Amino acid sequence: MNCSNLKDGQILICESCRLELKVINECSEDSCSTGCVGDLDCCGEPMKLKDKQVNL
Repeated sequence: MNCSNLKDGQILICESCRLELKVINECSEDSCSTGCVGDLDCCGEPMKLKDKQVNL
């Protein structure tokens, strides 16, 4: 997931080490989104959106 695609409250998770990152502020066109390229990676793999239905 690229940071410009993330919405407030979403959680990214690393499937390898289980690190979680929560979006607290969305990027806007006049802020950080212009510098975001590629996926957010952890442990050498792209992070995934955490499914709200799954208890980890």
